[in-house]
Amino acid sequence: MNQFHSTVSRRDFMKGLGLTGVTLGSASALSPQFRDLDELANSAKVVNKRGWWVKERDYGNPTIEIDWNLMKRRDLRGFSNWDYASLMMAFPGGPPAFKANTPKQAAAVTAKAKEIWPDYAGPTIRDKALSSSFWASAYGHSGYCRSQNQHGMPTEIPAPRPSAINTPAWEGTPEENAAMLRAVFSLVGLGPVIGTTMLDEKSQNFIWEYSGVSWTGDESVPGNKHIVLDSGITESYVDATSFHIPTSQKYVIATHNISCDGFLRRSMAGAGFSSTEEMSYVRVAYAKSIVEQFIRGLGYNVTYGHDLQSAVAWDMWSGVGEHCRMGQVIGSPEYGGLLRTHAVFYTDLPLPVTNPIDAGFVKFCETCGICAETCPVGAIQERGIDRSWDNNCGQSWADDKQAGGSKVMYNIPGYKGWRCNLFSCAFTPCASACKSNCPFNAIGDGSFVHSIVKSTVATSPIFNSFFTSMEGVLHYGKQDKDPASWWNSPDEWFIYGTHPNLLRQ
Repeated sequence: MNQFHSTVSRRDFMKGLGLTGVTLGSASALSPQFRDLDELANSAKVVNKRGWWVKERDYGNPTIEIDWNLMKRRDLRGFSNWDYASLMMAFPGGPPAFKANTPKQAAAVTAKAKEIWPDYAGPTIRDKALSSSFWASAYGHSGYCRSQNQHGMPTEIPAPRPSAINTPAWEGTPEENAAMLRAVFSLVGLGPVIGTTMLDEKSQNFIWEYSGVSWTGDESVPGNKHIVLDSGITESYVDATSFHIPTSQKYVIATHNISCDGFLRRSMAGAGFSSTEEMSYVRVAYAKSIVEQFIRGLGYNVTYGHDLQSAVAWDMWSGVGEHCRMGQVIGSPEYGGLLRTHAVFYTDLPLPVTNPIDAGFVKFCETCGICAETCPVGAIQERGIDRSWDNNCGQSWADDKQAGGSKVMYNIPGYKGWRCNLFSCAFTPCASACKSNCPFNAIGDGSFVHSIVKSTVATSPIFNSFFTSMEGVLHYGKQDKDPASWWNSPDEWFIYGTHPNLLRQ
């Protein structure tokens, strides 16, 4: 990267793209202009610091086509991408085929790791010890994540309601409330990109009708709860068979924490870091608990549930990111595939709406396909396969159990996009290798190349194939350092494993 910056001038780079002074002048005219501080304070740009090329779309109009006749609340009973028993029964060929496929997945990861790092000898005991330590703490394996799944943090001293301490409830404008939450989210490790939107007749379809099998809950009978949107209550509650969300909690917050990017770029599990990023789940469990208590202390109500919804749908609806070729994760114009564990909250604290965005991400994915090349088991649809309504899990929508068929679907109908083959992906020990190679993973360093490349992708898709090829030289997300190198790279020992430039709000 340094060599690139030292040998190519700004003028020569722009000439190479065919960007004339007129073109750049026109682009500059699209930059946001504010006449006074009130306009600035009321702008969504205050909420998310984004490049001028990230365009807002109308509410309810993301960059993929949705068929609302097919997009319905999904019944996940019998489905779990991360539950052996459920997946084995649904797997094509049943349990015998699933068991036969597992060692093939591991072998494919090892082969891909060898392809990337020919001289890498494999994980040592310190690699294995680090991975297993995080695995021991994540999901439902320890007390750390017992509160992550849904419904409240177990605590002996919940934040008191304002009435209990003779103080009026907080009153602020939606914009002030969003800024306040942004400050708290920053403090507890959520963000930087935060979307706030509404629960309405269409978007309520992003909430499951029945939840799947949970790995993170502390319930006596985990998962498979009927999720009820309840107009007769103000606080959510859970019982043996159902989970109730008040319809008064119509404001939705969608965000993530940031990946341990140094690990992600060395992420092939065959190379030893299979579970290290699982600390992301521990961090979200902690952060969401603080947020729950904070909103309660303001005098409002909030519901959190890790297994209540399609997080990717809320991300697109609220402008956190766009649909991408990887399918089951979101593509961020600022962070590429580096957004990690999601956090979705429903609340009655009034919030503004952040709209869907168009940063050219979907168009770029049409010509890129680097994530598919990285996937060791071919779970991602490769370059040349365009968006479609197809299932990509070898299942027929006509046999959808919710439409009168006999099979639980391992993908969601109703949108034109790319879908991951979840039968191939599940339990492949690659530690999100696809996410590690997204060209948008470039860590902002103030250089003109990053902003010019991303703004050109958004406004002039004709250059997308060029940038895809250029990624092979610049290695924005490339796994070009083997896992052993991290132990000898103190410059990469960041707090929480995340480069500081990724954390700026």
